[in-house]
Amino acid sequence: MTVARLDELCRQGHIADIDRHFGVMVADLDGRDGPEVPVAAALASAWSRGGHACLSLPDVAGRAWPEPGDAPLPDLDAWLEALAASPVVASAGAKERRPLVLDGDGRLYLERFWAAERDTAAGVLALASAAVPEPAGLDGALDRLLPESAFPDTRPRAAARAALRHRLCVVSGGPGTGKTTTVAAVVALFVELGLADPLRIALAAPTGKAAARLQEAVQRDMREERAGRAALVEEVPRMEDFAAEASTVHRLLARARGGPLPLDALILDEASMVDLPLMARVLASLPDGARLVLLGDASQLASVQPGAVFADLCRAGSGAAALSSCVTELVHNWRFREAGGVGRVAAATVAGDAGAVIAALREASGDAVGTAELRSLADPAAFERLATRLADERFAPAVEEARRGGGPESGAGRAQPFRVLCAHRVGPFGAERFNRLVERRLRARGLAPAHDAFYPGRPILVTRNDTGTGLSNGDTGVVVRDAGGTARVWFPELRGEGGGPRLVSPARLPPHESFFALTVHRAQGSEYDEVAVVLGPADSRVATRELLYTAVTRARRRVVVHGSEESVAAAVERVTERSSGLHDALTPK
Repeated sequence: MTVARLDELCRQGHIADIDRHFGVMVADLDGRDGPEVPVAAALASAWSRGGHACLSLPDVAGRAWPEPGDAPLPDLDAWLEALAASPVVASAGAKERRPLVLDGDGRLYLERFWAAERDTAAGVLALASAAVPEPAGLDGALDRLLPESAFPDTRPRAAARAALRHRLCVVSGGPGTGKTTTVAAVVALFVELGLADPLRIALAAPTGKAAARLQEAVQRDMREERAGRAALVEEVPRMEDFAAEASTVHRLLARARGGPLPLDALILDEASMVDLPLMARVLASLPDGARLVLLGDASQLASVQPGAVFADLCRAGSGAAALSSCVTELVHNWRFREAGGVGRVAAATVAGDAGAVIAALREASGDAVGTAELRSLADPAAFERLATRLADERFAPAVEEARRGGGPESGAGRAQPFRVLCAHRVGPFGAERFNRLVERRLRARGLAPAHDAFYPGRPILVTRNDTGTGLSNGDTGVVVRDAGGTARVWFPELRGEGGGPRLVSPARLPPHESFFALTVHRAQGSEYDEVAVVLGPADSRVATRELLYTAVTRARRRVVVHGSEESVAAAVERVTERSSGLHDALTPK
């Protein structure tokens, strides 16, 4: 009976083989008849792979779920009773460790995600509630480093004040709202007011690409006049000691070797990409007295792995007394005019107004900065034609430039002016198919010889972290040839020893693939002058409001959405919901 029910769920596509095997293992450990516990275990496993921290039993119990005609799931009361009596299920307050944890609201967790959520909530609340005296000279320092004359919107100053008054500061805002300008000033304030040693302030982000962007932005603010204010190193001379070098979160945690990091403050950018277990590790690594500043965009896609930690923190900040003064949302956009196409599309997407999104795209509205438009993409054949056209217009010229010797010495390729972003990784509208189609077209034109895997101009996407080379999953490079004709992979957004170009031998590359298109998930933490977005069909479950917003806001100047009005409307109306108990844990009743 139990195995048959798991097999049925697997055949229907509601769980995968790995979830089925977990359910069978739990059934053996449980040692009782009945499908309630094994089915719950298999579904909890499947939910975690879908990005949920837990399985909310009240949401699915007793239903012919998820499709009409499917065998119904157990009744809620019977389900909870069976789980509470099982030797493999612990209650939320129990000290013993068991494979599954059931809390008082009917949320079922895999034990590791329960522990991560518990530890994250405890760490956040400890930081938020820590008593911190207001430093002397705060108002004067704010006036110099974030002058009101240059920041008529008071929120950047409010965010900086929160970072100085609390151990935890959460700053949310879309691209162009001044997050990195604000945080650069926060670092300078930490140093000027004696709250952090410049040698004990770390910058980090979830990916190498995001870390490189954070490092570049902070270094620019340190050295350049910004918003009517002198360069930070002129305003705060001790900032000369601040290296402003950013690393990935995983690389930063590796330095801790299980102990506390030697830090006074950690600035963590693109925090919406940080999953629940990783955030728990970050919090556990902070020494007593350290400050944590989280930057991100609560409207963006959440992490691929379980949890929506940043969104939960921002949501809790509107109601939890301990968090309310720690969370600031930046709303004024310094990059896009409100009437510009990209700005209009982004704002309407967040608001869930599909009609306004389509109207903004239909008008091809915008100016030199912020144009947005919609172009029809009816079917997979049209997708192939798009790939072929872009291969000729966009990618072939870049490969030809690389064949002529464009590389680090010439500065070619340093900018990322154009990128295709797909909602799907596989399938008829997926990034993988797009990449194959483009490479096939380049091969037909003699630009990508089949015998030469590392032809000049081939774009490289790293797909696994590698400590030997220091490359991270998501880093992007391009194949170049040195003066002797030897192939090297140049990573324009990363720096080599001594600050020179980052060049890696093809033989040393970790797992990688060619890319001319990225999934929207892969593009998080990046920005491009122009973006082409492919949503896919209207019934796609992948294309959501958060995905469309993330894709559109990768563009600095122009975005073209390839699809139908129906697919755009469906994406705007499809909201990502993740089961989690973190918000409740941060807002105790």
